[in-house]
Amino acid sequence: MGTIAIVGLEPDAEGMPDVRAVARLRDADTVVVPSATGAPAAALGSLGIPAVSLAELGLTERASTTDVVEALLRCAATGDVAFVAGAYPLVREGLISAVLARGRGSVDVFPVASPLQVLVLALDVDMTADLEIVDAGAVSGLDLRRDTHLIITGVDNALEARSAASYLRGFYAAEHTVVVASGLEGGGFELTRTTLDEIASLSGVPRGSALYVSPSRIEAPGGFQELVRIIAVLRGPDGCPWDREQTHASLAPHMIEEAYEAVAAIEAADPDALADELGDVLLQVVLNAQIGADDGSFTIDDVIASIVTKIRRRHPHVFGEVNVETAEEVTRNWDAIKRGEKPARGVLGEVPASFPSLMRAQKISRRAAAAGFEWDDIDGVWAKVHEEIDELKATQAGSAEAEEELGDLLFTVVNVARKMGIDAETALRRTCEKFTARFEDMERASSEAGRPLDGLTADEWDGLWEGAKRAERTGEGSGQ
Repeated sequence: MGTIAIVGLEPDAEGMPDVRAVARLRDADTVVVPSATGAPAAALGSLGIPAVSLAELGLTERASTTDVVEALLRCAATGDVAFVAGAYPLVREGLISAVLARGRGSVDVFPVASPLQVLVLALDVDMTADLEIVDAGAVSGLDLRRDTHLIITGVDNALEARSAASYLRGFYAAEHTVVVASGLEGGGFELTRTTLDEIASLSGVPRGSALYVSPSRIEAPGGFQELVRIIAVLRGPDGCPWDREQTHASLAPHMIEEAYEAVAAIEAADPDALADELGDVLLQVVLNAQIGADDGSFTIDDVIASIVTKIRRRHPHVFGEVNVETAEEVTRNWDAIKRGEKPARGVLGEVPASFPSLMRAQKISRRAAAAGFEWDDIDGVWAKVHEEIDELKATQAGSAEAEEELGDLLFTVVNVARKMGIDAETALRRTCEKFTARFEDMERASSEAGRPLDGLTADEWDGLWEGAKRAERTGEGSGQ
């Protein structure tokens, strides 16, 4: 397989083409020009260099870059090829990057003044928006942004190239694309497409070479640190006004909301939605940690250190010498360890008062039972339920006493759920969803019948309700 060179014949200040470019053309087995009648063809004719046009290769002068690359690759199958442009060699957008993308080892470019110049122009880099240029000696201290073009200049040997690649491996995948721009002895530059992993095997990198690292929007190793960095930027002076205004208190409702949405994704058995919602939960954690870092109270490292220490301490059967046989023993140990961590607050003291009441009731019930305050069996709980119902019936509706007795009844029902191995919060939420779906079916049926809901009789309500239940069982309801 021959080489491919992209050559420009733009005259210098004295009206002469670059001698190194001309030499490269004379060495080529096949020289290709856009048109048999254009300026490149005329210039080659004056130099006595034969050429073939795109038309002779079965293409028009305005053929797509993809088609031109395919033609050049076919020519390179039998020898070295040079493609000539009338002015700067990179005027056909995407030509060089397309040749490299086809997996060829390298492509030569003539004439250019520096590896930086050839990389910027050959690879369609927008210098005004997303380009970062750094000297090889400063790479190790670089705070990388993987969504920008990166050019590393001043790479003088293979050792420096490998050192830069080694540092970049902490931010990009091993197979991430790198283009090496190296000077040729006869002038011009050679562009070699490789990867971060393969740079280690490069035998020689000429002095003054440059590396081009393409943007990456794929999560790489160390992605969590990238999230932490992004949140710090958002909270910074040039960041987002909304993020800068947030406090722990203002974010509290968002934390609850995101947690509930994650639970909804779990109950829907939707792994894609769950991954997305867990990201939202993680965002709240990191954002709160950044607020702590900004006011000097704690950092994300403190958050991580705290949970790692806690997990190790509460799993002595894994990280220590405690022996357990069942999940129940693990739970008892867990509760005992937690009580030992905060002995002054008592068994129930650390159950947050800010919990939703049903969730708080479950926590209190479970901890009291773990401490020994428990019925012998579920029959005792059922007896307590009936006792609380009778006491509630004996009160006056709307009175403070009725409110207290209703609370007692609800708390006892939570104990029934615990005894039956049911999460009361989940059970009630599903009942709410079921009721909502049935009611929506009743609304639909009533609307189709032309009867407003507030005008229905009790029997009609019952009929609609039974119809909604039948539709639910057959999978025809709006909640299915």
